[in-house]
Parts: sequence; structure tokens; C-alpha cells
Amino acid sequence: MGSGYWTHTLSSGQTLYLNSSKALILAAFQMYEFHTKQEGTGIHPGENFDLDYSFLGSLPAPMDVRLQIGLVGYEQRQTTAKTGPNISVAASDERYAVNALGFAVTSAFPKHKASLGFKYFKEFSNRSTFQGYSVQLSGSISF
Repeated sequence: MGSGYWTHTLSSGQTLYLNSSKALILAAFQMYEFHTKQEGTGIHPGENFDLDYSFLGSLPAPMDVRLQIGLVGYEQRQTTAKTGPNISVAASDERYAVNALGFAVTSAFPKHKASLGFKYFKEFSNRSTFQGYSVQLSGSISF
């Protein structure tokens, strides 16, 4: 189920190894969202900028397992006004913002071509949106 509009995005990701053994990693992913008008209402929800980041360190583990733990976070900002019929000046001037910090544990199993991940976030100082906690679970298997 969608929200009745299309979103086009530009995105970029970077990874920086902070030591020669590649045990400390700083990573970031940015995305800018361009939204079209919502079908049926003519409302344009405004554009958004999203930033995800992590600082992870590798932990000693058996040779067939790679384990990382560290700090993670994300930011989301509405960058342009919400516009359309019946949108008040006050609602148009409002911009939502989301801030979150947390921790992550990831594991890779190269022999089995699989990985598992867990991330926990606490949102804080959000504006014009809900605020709470977020848990992300991920897994992959390569064929």
C-alpha cells in the first residue's frame, strides 16, 4: 500500500576503514527523496533528506564467523514545504525531523554465505512526528 504519490531518490553510501586491519569501520548512507503530488488530493508532501550512519568494531570470533558491534544512528529531515489545497500556512511551514541513536550487532558466516543483524534505536528530539524506539532485524543468504 502506498501513500498515493511517487518518490524518486538520489542516494550515496561510503565506508571508511579507520585502521589497517579494517577492524574499525565508519559508514554512512545518504538519500534525498523527491516526491510527486498525491493522487486524489493534489498535496505535495515536501522533499526529505535521510542520513544513516554507523561506527562498528570487529570482535574476535572463530574463523568461520565475523562479528561486529557498535554505535548506529539515523536522521531524517523534511527539507521543503508541504503544499496543496486546504494546507494552512502553519502546516506548510512545519517541517518534521527525526533523530535516533542506538547500537548494532552484526554477524557474517562466510562459509554459509549468510549474515544476521540486530539494531536498536531510541528516537529523541523529534519534531512534527511520532517518537519512540525502533528495532531492526536483518538476515541474508546468498545463493
